[in-house]
Amino acid sequence: MTEYRILEMLKDIKGLLTNHKDNDKWLDMTQASNYTNLSKSTLRRYVKDNRLNASKKLGKVLFKKSELESFLNG
Repeated sequence: MTEYRILEMLKDIKGLLTNHKDNDKWLDMTQASNYTNLSKSTLRRYVKDNRLNASKKLGKVLFKKSELESFLNG
């Protein structure tokens, strides 16, 4: 487990304890890759195959953190 992922998990736990949700935060490709421990090419392939939702409206691929959580949890 990467240091980034551990820190994100601790933030999530803190958010749950304080009833503050941060799951609707938008992550770019690099942040999503770090958060999920998946390569950028794997994330792109999942988006292309409609296995993972992403927004492309601003000229770059963005992922909702809550969508990534749902995807990772099955």
